[in-house]
Amino acid sequence: MKKIFFLFLMLIGLILFWSKYRLYSIEGTSMNYGLVEGDRVLCDRHFSSIHRGDLLVVDHNKDPRKGLYIKRCAALPGDRFFQKERSFYLQIDGDSSRTQQLAQSYDLEAVLTKEGYFIKDPYLKYYGVAHNWRLEGPVVLTEIPLSAVEPEHYYLLGDYRDNSEDSRFFGAIPRDRIYSKVIYIFKKSRSWMHLLEIEEADKAK
Repeated sequence: MKKIFFLFLMLIGLILFWSKYRLYSIEGTSMNYGLVEGDRVLCDRHFSSIHRGDLLVVDHNKDPRKGLYIKRCAALPGDRFFQKERSFYLQIDGDSSRTQQLAQSYDLEAVLTKEGYFIKDPYLKYYGVAHNWRLEGPVVLTEIPLSAVEPEHYYLLGDYRDNSEDSRFFGAIPRDRIYSKVIYIFKKSRSWMHLLEIEEADKAK
């Protein structure tokens, strides 16, 4: 009887856990090297807020056969941005003064343009954003005209900026296509040589 009760409690626990959380395995190289193929991420399905830099699980609704994507939130509704020579420039809430103040507070590089101040590569300091300067891709990966994120949409980028299918291709994602937020990363064992092998395999594709 105790065993049955214990199994019943385990089943209830699993149901409650699955109703709130999801566990995904990373495939592909678009989030190298913070996330590499084989890593696993625990995601919260009932998150209440989205911040710049959050890792999000989304369905961009272009090709359901490809499944879900994990990308980093690069810009929130109201933010303005552009990309030039592979560098991403962000203006917080479309507010030049606030952007300049934030850059000064956190020792980030602010660049003055005719559209006001933009932070250059704001995520490079805190996350594993990577470039492969020898990898030549379409212009959409390296250059983005000045744009603004519309209400209730989120602009997402892969950390491996030169090899990621993200909002540069399918646009900002509406809130109802964001399914969960990464809250914990289970990293598989890796070595420097292992990462080099991943990069070589990526270049060979």
